Amino acid sequence: MRFGNGQLKQRIANRDFLICSCVMDSHSGAVIEAYKEAGFDFVMIDREHTALNSETILEHIRLSRALELPCVVRVADNTYAEINRTLDQMPDGIFVPRIRSRAEVEHIIETVKYPPLGKRGVGASTCPAGKYMGWGSVAEMVTTLNRTTVVGIQIETREALEHLDEILSVPGLDVAVVGNDDLSTGMGIPGQFTSDTYQNAVKAVIRSCNRHNVLPGIAAADPEVVKYWAGQGMRMFWSGADICFLWSGAAQCCRAVRQALEAK
Repeated sequence: MRFGNGQLKQRIANRDFLICSCVMDSHSGAVIEAYKEAGFDFVMIDREHTALNSETILEHIRLSRALELPCVVRVADNTYAEINRTLDQMPDGIFVPRIRSRAEVEHIIETVKYPPLGKRGVGASTCPAGKYMGWGSVAEMVTTLNRTTVVGIQIETREALEHLDEILSVPGLDVAVVGNDDLSTGMGIPGQFTSDTYQNAVKAVIRSCNRHNVLPGIAAADPEVVKYWAGQGMRMFWSGADICFLWSGAAQCCRAVRQALEAK
């Protein structure tokens, strides 16, 4: 698969329903294969809350490319070094956590885009962005990736809630995902996801996203929760993570076997 084809970017522009899951713990590429076979629309590889190193993330990106499964990386922070070296490994895009201001988003867009739209450095044939894609020229690579790279942010701070329209109106922003745990904690109501206060805040995010043509998303795996938020206008759902599936699957298996033995 030639990345830079804009498959994920186009689906975002189409406002399709999108379901992704996260890689937080697995070093084996089997997790990418599992997500592909399970039918997820794309994979999020996490650098914020994990110990995955750059080499492991590169291999996950490479396998995603081979399996034609779009992937994004949730970066650890919004520094030039973090964003540039991550994008050079050729994911479809990045998600940036804990946004607080319009200036942060402007800096992110500037860092993601090559000149003349931004200040991203060109690695050319020294990294996957230039090495594997078969570009006809550096100009083709620059133009294509400026157009197709996905930029997502997470709305999960009180400051972001207070400046939604300023933040979400930055040109070049594609997706904004609500991070429930951080956002509710920042609001002083940790874990109170069904409270009117919290749900009204999330609905405000959806309205602002719609005003500025940004795809709204939320972390949700429970089918009833997904159904509810889809009815409110959410389009992207971050549903689970590898370590969560491992723990819940192990618990379910052990419980079922013990129940069978007790019944016998």
